[in-house]
Amino acid sequence: MQKYLPHIRIPFKLFDDERIKKIPEEYRSSSLLILIALLKFVNSNSGQCYPRQATISSMVCLSRSTIYRCTELLQEVGILKTKRLKSTLLYTINSDYLVNKKYDVSSRHNDVSSRHIPRFMMTDINRTTINLTNIDKLVKEVVSKGGDKNVIIDKLSTLPRSTLIKALEEKDNPFYVKQAMIVQDSKGNGALVDLPKGIELDKLRKKTNFANQRAVNKNKRNNDRKIKSKDLLRSDSKD
Repeated sequence: MQKYLPHIRIPFKLFDDERIKKIPEEYRSSSLLILIALLKFVNSNSGQCYPRQATISSMVCLSRSTIYRCTELLQEVGILKTKRLKSTLLYTINSDYLVNKKYDVSSRHNDVSSRHIPRFMMTDINRTTINLTNIDKLVKEVVSKGGDKNVIIDKLSTLPRSTLIKALEEKDNPFYVKQAMIVQDSKGNGALVDLPKGIELDKLRKKTNFANQRAVNKNKRNNDRKIKSKDLLRSDSKD
């Protein structure tokens, strides 16, 4: 007896669903893919399943932080609910997205998922590697410690602005990165740094002022010329 049906059954309306359309475009396709992956494991009667994030990640080739974010969005639009279990999450999918018709899956020869597909065109999921970015690792670390999205955003807001801009250009967790940049802006583009004791603020401003630096350099050049002129006159008088 096979544990799961040899195919995933989804309603046609899923591709034109109003709830799906409420998800931001940058996460819409990933959220749809994750929902379809969950439908592979769902119990058609209870609407529940509990695959590990690592299992979902290996199926859809998305980072765990992206899966975490998409799962949140699917909850916000009312497509699924989650409950924390000891070692994984319990997903409950809205009954509107379940196809309850049952089939006999006891036959050995009814798995047609790989028929007529050449071997070289198949992808071995077990060999697929997922390269985590530094931001992925930070998000993963916060989530593993039980932190929520606010903690993630606070952590990201401590990163250099250039790092966040680069991540945004590469579409690396853009939702969290944008929120972190907003937090930085609200704090004056980053955390304030205390000046070391003994530094006079007026002198520091004067040293870093462009006009002052130009005047200092000009005076230095003039002094160098005067010194060279004096040395030249001394050498001529000796001759």
